[in-house]
Amino acid sequence: MSPIDLETIAALLDERKLEAARAALDQAPESDDRFAVARIRLGLYEGSLAPEAATHELIQLMRRNPDLPGARAVYQEASLLAYEARQSNVAYSHPPPPVTPNEASPRRSNG
Repeated sequence: MSPIDLETIAALLDERKLEAARAALDQAPESDDRFAVARIRLGLYEGSLAPEAATHELIQLMRRNPDLPGARAVYQEASLLAYEARQSNVAYSHPPPPVTPNEASPRRSNG
């Protein structure tokens, strides 16, 4: 594969041909977020990237580019893997309750 082809890499990952996918990704530009999604997916499949770490990385990528191809699907896959492994995951957490001004900085009396 001379030119780096994201669709070919995706197909290799779908077929779980991880060595070939890694070889192709090693030639891909580090700065291209589309390939970052493929690298995260490869890490999930190889076991070198925990699902929770993958979701955090994907959230950062999607904040920069909400329409990043494949990011949502890999995020869902990582979330499912984390759930199946019973790992804590941001996808299943709830936001903390709002802090009222009185709770934000309790004041003590000196007397």
